[in-house]
Amino acid sequence: MKAGESTLRKLIQGEQQFVVPLYQRTYAWGPQQLRTLWSDVLDQADGLAKGRDSGHFLGSIVLAPGPDLAPTNSQWIVVDGQQRLTTLLLALCAIRDHLAAEDPSSLDRINELHLINKWRHGDLRYRLLPTQADRAALMALIDGQIDQRVTGPIADAYGFFRAQLVDADDPADPHDITRIENVILDRLSLVQITVESDDNAFRIFESLNNTGTRLSPVDLIRNYVFMCLPNRGQYVYDMYWLPLQEKLRDEHGTQALELLMYLVLVLRLGEDAKYSDVYRGHQELLDETAGDEAKVEAYVADLARRAAHLKLILAPETEQDPRIRDRFRFLNQWQAQTTYPAIMKLLELREDGDATDDDVAASLTYIESFLVRRLVGGIPTRNLNRIFQRLTGQIPRDESVPEAVQAALSPARSYWLDDEELRTAIRSSKFYWQGRAGQKKLVLGRLAETYRGGEPVRIDDKRITIEHVLPQHLTDAWRDELRANGEDPELLHKELVHTLGNLTLTAYNSELGDLPYERKRTRLGQTGIAMTQAVVERPRWGKDEILARADDLADRAIELWPGPAEREPDRSAGRDWTLLHNALAALPTGTWTTYAEVAELTGSAPLPVGVHIANVPVLNAHRVLTSEGRPAKGFRWHDPDDDRDVHDVLKKEGITFDESGRADLAQRISAAELAQLLGLPGAEDMQAPETVDVDPGKMSEHEHRFHSQVVERNGPEVAGAVAKLLNHWSALGFGCSFGSAATARCTPSLGRDGRGYWLLNIYPDSVEVPFSPLTTRPPFNDPEVRDQLRRRLNEAPGIDIPAAKLTLYPNFPITRLADQAVWDVVVATLDWFVHMTRSE
Repeated sequence: MKAGESTLRKLIQGEQQFVVPLYQRTYAWGPQQLRTLWSDVLDQADGLAKGRDSGHFLGSIVLAPGPDLAPTNSQWIVVDGQQRLTTLLLALCAIRDHLAAEDPSSLDRINELHLINKWRHGDLRYRLLPTQADRAALMALIDGQIDQRVTGPIADAYGFFRAQLVDADDPADPHDITRIENVILDRLSLVQITVESDDNAFRIFESLNNTGTRLSPVDLIRNYVFMCLPNRGQYVYDMYWLPLQEKLRDEHGTQALELLMYLVLVLRLGEDAKYSDVYRGHQELLDETAGDEAKVEAYVADLARRAAHLKLILAPETEQDPRIRDRFRFLNQWQAQTTYPAIMKLLELREDGDATDDDVAASLTYIESFLVRRLVGGIPTRNLNRIFQRLTGQIPRDESVPEAVQAALSPARSYWLDDEELRTAIRSSKFYWQGRAGQKKLVLGRLAETYRGGEPVRIDDKRITIEHVLPQHLTDAWRDELRANGEDPELLHKELVHTLGNLTLTAYNSELGDLPYERKRTRLGQTGIAMTQAVVERPRWGKDEILARADDLADRAIELWPGPAEREPDRSAGRDWTLLHNALAALPTGTWTTYAEVAELTGSAPLPVGVHIANVPVLNAHRVLTSEGRPAKGFRWHDPDDDRDVHDVLKKEGITFDESGRADLAQRISAAELAQLLGLPGAEDMQAPETVDVDPGKMSEHEHRFHSQVVERNGPEVAGAVAKLLNHWSALGFGCSFGSAATARCTPSLGRDGRGYWLLNIYPDSVEVPFSPLTTRPPFNDPEVRDQLRRRLNEAPGIDIPAAKLTLYPNFPITRLADQAVWDVVVATLDWFVHMTRSE
């Protein structure tokens, strides 16, 4: 095969004919594929209008010589890619007919340049001949005979493009449709692959389609590499490509090769690398070689070197150092692919002599600790990919590598629990519900290794399972066991049953069930696992024993998994506004967005977005406007000496305002467009946010301080959930009071008979339920009604208010409000609270 990059214009120029053979399926693209293509076309057209020099990789076209191929007749069989080729020509038909309404010359121009061979006759007249089932429909469209013959998917696709062109045609912009035409012809990149005349086109088609095997990014990269090596191709293939391919394919198949290509991109590009665009990324790297075969060979040699590093990670038995081998096995069982870029960097440093085995082993220990401590603390896994991508650029060659890794992972936004946070989490976190089952077994397995004696614990042994010593189902015998110290057995069970202190490893899980402790103790004593033997040494099993074991496990965990570098006391481990900062930094020149759009992108609400921008210097913050396109009245530059008029600054940056002082809506960037600029997944699914205006400058001192503390300590999601909760309360017609103490407070309240009623006191770290004042306010002075309130709140996941606190001030972490299920329960309880207060 011969492969090369092309565009539609290059592919179809001249008197060409492309024939789709009978053995191929008929045209089958539907609305989903068409919408995806059209979105890419519009994005490129927008870039063209703004002067961006970019393109979009659409896929490959595989061609074989046609039966009538001759020097005077250029005919090709479309072995693969007929769907995209047919779609692009249908789009040109639609553009031709759309433009012809105003400019009849467009008919002949587009026909003769792209759709027909003017001086040919019969079937040879058409640039594309689909399969027989689609041929009449496409011919009719090209000939402008839109009648009953044009039916099925061909007609549907043509109709789709006609409708989209009407929507995209801007009367104020006479060049918009022309830009779309240029994008289709010149900015959608194709890989043209041509097979030799003696190859069997049908067999090639079978290998690409019938078996389900299509050209992968690795295949495309390989083709592009050797297209760049016309003279040294065979040598480079034998010396580098074939060995690296075999090295990774032996045990891990083509997925390992794709992973290698992605990891190499991360090491070259950092956070800009995208798994979904691996081919395009490598194509750009190869284009930088400017046709220098020595540089292309060096590029492939580097791939081979990286392949050896990846082989060590995926097949740890090939690593010589036992400490590193052990860490690799752990991370593989953890399924920690997000860490691979950082590990590849460590192995690069070791090979270059800038890190020792000791350095790599210590660095891997920090990485393992980072993952484990986050799991124990219940920290979500989001942002892990970005954290480790960023880490590859934060490990210098001229400093201590382990210290650099520890420091890079230690900022509060990374949520790496320190020793005290880890102790607290081990005592109270419901570890059994954190992460995947295999990860929990790995944590317990590591802890089991710290006990002397006993048999080794093989985590991959399926007979070894996690056992609750205090069983998940509370029996009468266990109630008696927990009641020994006068405690509430139901409450203790809820608090302790899933914590790490109550969990161990055993091969007898199915046999133990809910046995009373004395009988379970006997069975557990038969295990050879030293960790479990330590449990059965205790004559009883209750709160004191579980917490004592939790403290012992915490000591072992702290010794086993060293924590982050020392940092200033900071209660803001949950704050991470990186996405907001990145989004505003990516705003193209001459565009603006709104508080609501940024909130939609970050999963927050307009108010906390406004508060964060008001409190923290953010690039392009002045380009965040109200929904009407006006700067917030309270907008201030962070530099107190900066007296520029924000309107003047925006105008100089290319944003236009109408006579009423509103920014041009055409220059507004939506949340979906911000997500596209950042390459985030799911951008197309983002909804237009509700129109909400905010202005932190209009808040009272105490209100601003409350929201600032919530924003600073908890980040966008929690702050957004709090803001939405207060918006709901305000929509009911009630107000809030804000405390004046150093720790801010917000109390949503309502009045009745001259007295105040409130269900919640919201602090920056917690949400308090003030049962005590409700004891004097009907109908909540009835304990049964307060208990009903308690039980309603307890329907929320993670909220468990004990009945013993119906006259006190119980609370739950404010972070729970970021869970939609919790938020829904709290809001429903507020509505019920209002109903009960008003109906009495």
